[in-house]
Amino acid sequence: MLELGISQAQTQFTQLLTKTVLIVDKKAHRNKAVILPYAEYQKLLALASANTKTLDEGVFSQFVGILDDSYETDDSKYNAIVN
Repeated sequence: MLELGISQAQTQFTQLLTKTVLIVDKKAHRNKAVILPYAEYQKLLALASANTKTLDEGVFSQFVGILDDSYETDDSKYNAIVN
């Protein structure tokens, strides 16, 4: 896996979309993000769903994201678009 600082990832973004990349905040020594090619992401989802009958029972059951019906935010721009 390629490790890049935030500024490096910003300048090389389009080149990185075909690679698995870990983006690191070098000053704070913290992992910030991961970029995965879509094919690899699909493999991970297939593996997760193969281990459970539904995604609701698996590791994704605790995930609440913007596509989840229970997601709430006070962001007026987001709410104006969704509503």
